[in-house]
Amino acid sequence: MTSHSGIASPAWVAEDQDRTPYHHAMLRLAGPVLLLAVFLAPYVVWRVLPPYLFTFSDALFCLAAVLLLAGRGIAVRPLQGWWAIWMLGLSGLLLGFFIGSLVNGDPLRWVIVAGQYGFAFALLPALLLRERRRSLVLAAIALVAGVAAMELFGSIVYYSTGGSYAQAKQFGFEFVTGAHRLGAFMADANWNAAMIAMTTPFVLYLARIRRMSTIAAFAILGILCSGLLLSGSFTGFASAAIGILAFLFLDWGKRSIGMLLGIVALASVMLATGVGLPTAFQNRVAVALEQGDINRAGTFSGRMELVKEAWEIVGDTTLVGLGVDQYRVVSVDRAPVHNIYLLAWAEGGVLSLLGWLIMMFVPLSIAVRRFAADRAAGALVIAVTLPFLIFSNAAPHMYARSWVVPLILALGIALTRPPASRVSARRS
Repeated sequence: MTSHSGIASPAWVAEDQDRTPYHHAMLRLAGPVLLLAVFLAPYVVWRVLPPYLFTFSDALFCLAAVLLLAGRGIAVRPLQGWWAIWMLGLSGLLLGFFIGSLVNGDPLRWVIVAGQYGFAFALLPALLLRERRRSLVLAAIALVAGVAAMELFGSIVYYSTGGSYAQAKQFGFEFVTGAHRLGAFMADANWNAAMIAMTTPFVLYLARIRRMSTIAAFAILGILCSGLLLSGSFTGFASAAIGILAFLFLDWGKRSIGMLLGIVALASVMLATGVGLPTAFQNRVAVALEQGDINRAGTFSGRMELVKEAWEIVGDTTLVGLGVDQYRVVSVDRAPVHNIYLLAWAEGGVLSLLGWLIMMFVPLSIAVRRFAADRAAGALVIAVTLPFLIFSNAAPHMYARSWVVPLILALGIALTRPPASRVSARRS
């Protein structure tokens, strides 16, 4: 069904009148479970079984799925008209991996990776995008709260231990890395920076629609900034800056101007004086910015060597890939290339590459289509998608839910109609 504004209603709306009190009770139970799952999405080291990527957040998503099935609340078309294109891309990605694994690799590994991608890109949208705008905004608040709590705790631990790897490891693997970078509960400093980069636009959006005060927004931005600096990630710093600028310029208005001036003033003082800049940030990011030399940015040179090797490998994997997890077998460095496009091409052939590109086409298209009607929501999608795309050029497989939850929430907000009481705030 379609509203007068041209935005399709959630797939479950038409069935509301057919639900019994039991169904509604299951849906009410599912709501808090989903919010807690979103809150815990960044806590990657909190796993049900430590060796496997199945976190407490994933377990809560599974519980929510059971409750939603019982309440007849699973969305049939979570991305509305874009769902068929999204699933076409996902199917191409996984089919290419399957063919490569069947011919050259290990089909059992394909089952595991296909399950991870299916969980992230098929199940999560069906769980999270069944609600109207109000519930999606609550989920965005839960995401911001979860990341802010993690970064606040991480910063406290970092400064209280002097960035000690040995003392911080009691809180989890790579909480502080051997290079004195903050990984927090993401278990990786670059992943931690990616989480911050994709969460920051939600803070700006919530302040824009007046679901968060300006004071609270700046306080949370300060916490996220602290975590970002301590992560010492050049890619994270660059993608966060690009996401912030994209949102503020696309959603230009009085509140955007004020936020931009405040952020620029704070950043300028810190960069000019060096006050509060951690050693890891100075060595890995500030030096590269000052000298204009990207090769000084952390492990950039090493990643580029893997990329050069990948370009040689994909010449032989156009039709049939190496199979899931086989890149590390043929690589000289015994490591996967940190670029999802080349990794998909190498392990799944051109079919997997095209599948991934189709999926990445969807959020950009949604943002363009929604921008005129809901500028803030369109800007949010762009501001979240850009860091996602940047990190997809610097990371292997992208099925970890910490990558996907921010992207899915941004898409859901753009695809739903804001409450009437928020329309004036959106246009101011």
